[in-house]
Amino acid sequence: MTINRNWYVVYTKPNMEKKFADQITRLTFGCEVYLPLLTEQKQWSDRVKSVSRPLFKSYVFVYADESEYHHIKRINGFVEYIRFNGKPSIIRTTEIDKIKNIIASGFPCEPAINQFTVGQTVEIHTGSLRGYRGKLVEIKNNTLFAIEVQGLDQSLLMSVPVSMLNKTEEA
Repeated sequence: MTINRNWYVVYTKPNMEKKFADQITRLTFGCEVYLPLLTEQKQWSDRVKSVSRPLFKSYVFVYADESEYHHIKRINGFVEYIRFNGKPSIIRTTEIDKIKNIIASGFPCEPAINQFTVGQTVEIHTGSLRGYRGKLVEIKNNTLFAIEVQGLDQSLLMSVPVSMLNKTEEA
């Protein structure tokens, strides 16, 4: 019999990621857990200390089959599985490997929320360009947006802070 396991994302209680991951590690069945941690140097008044913190707050990745999936719900610190369209979010193994490689590289990294997507209609809600609407055609480093100018068949690449943009419904 083949055991079909998938990577799922568990949303935990605040500041319970390490304890939750440790509890899963101690389970006797074959479930795996991955908690990406970043190590930072913290300065106290009398010393400098290395501190590990989760890359994604309140998120823990678990590699589980169907029976383990349901058992995990009973572990202390569990809140819910992350879902999209009513179904548990399944993360491909290649994506987990990418996260592991990025952390192993030693380069500083932080999660960024994908608030905007290419093709979406956005509006600048503050500043001298207030009220300007356009279709988002490119995003670079979450601050540089290419917004399509209607009727010109051209795009205007402008540096606009994400805080100045709102999603809008197409008119």
